[in-house]
Amino acid sequence: MKTQSTLTPEEQIKQLQAELAQTRNTLNATQSELAGANADLADAHAALDVMHAGEIDLHAMNVTVAKLNLALDAVAGLRSRLEGMLNGTELSPVERRRLNNTGVRRYGLTDKISDMMEINPDLVPQYVDQEHLKELLRLFEISRNIDALIKQCERMNGDIMLTLGDEAYHVALMFYGALRDASRRNVPGARALFNLLRTFFSRPKNMNEETQKKLIRDATALIHGKADGTLEIHNEQPHLEGGTHEVIDTVHKRTADGKWKETESGEIDED
Repeated sequence: MKTQSTLTPEEQIKQLQAELAQTRNTLNATQSELAGANADLADAHAALDVMHAGEIDLHAMNVTVAKLNLALDAVAGLRSRLEGMLNGTELSPVERRRLNNTGVRRYGLTDKISDMMEINPDLVPQYVDQEHLKELLRLFEISRNIDALIKQCERMNGDIMLTLGDEAYHVALMFYGALRDASRRNVPGARALFNLLRTFFSRPKNMNEETQKKLIRDATALIHGKADGTLEIHNEQPHLEGGTHEVIDTVHKRTADGKWKETESGEIDED
């Protein structure tokens, strides 16, 4: 092997280039490890923020009974004022569907026509009250602003309600978990209370769902030739009155001895 003093200039350049490439590879590997560590650290911070998000939000809201009661009184006062302006009249569902929708296009058209009437008074017929249209638009604008504020209040109160309900639910689950553990350890009186609360987590049997499953099984058996019979479904969409949904299930299934066995059949009428 040649020593440093015996290397030619060309060989010295190649050796320096090799050392430089090795140094760059080491630096790249170090940077990759550092980037991975930073990513893990960011994930850890994100997980920690998620764990404390509910508690931070609840404390940031600064909700008290007195403040909620004040807000409740203010909303009740607003409801009383709006009810007074209605003067005892309330639209029925049919009337609501009949009235024109106050959408963006319809209101924009009305506002544009009002501007045209202002610019071209000579084209306004005598039977069209221009001032009355302007007054209606002003009243509608105020009512729409009230509606926007009410929707904002509804959203904010919904956030408060969801946060409080979730916090209360988790606190209650702490007691439920302790009661379940006490029931497993045969603590006197714990099992009866646990069985009483456990009913909230059990799903009741849905008879309509069982009927639908049976109809699906019968239809599948008919399609694949494993049963004999008919399955008729008649449905009428409801209009002003209730509709009708009629199901006639007369399906016969084959028994082990090769004979046909008649299954349950009947009609379901829903008005």
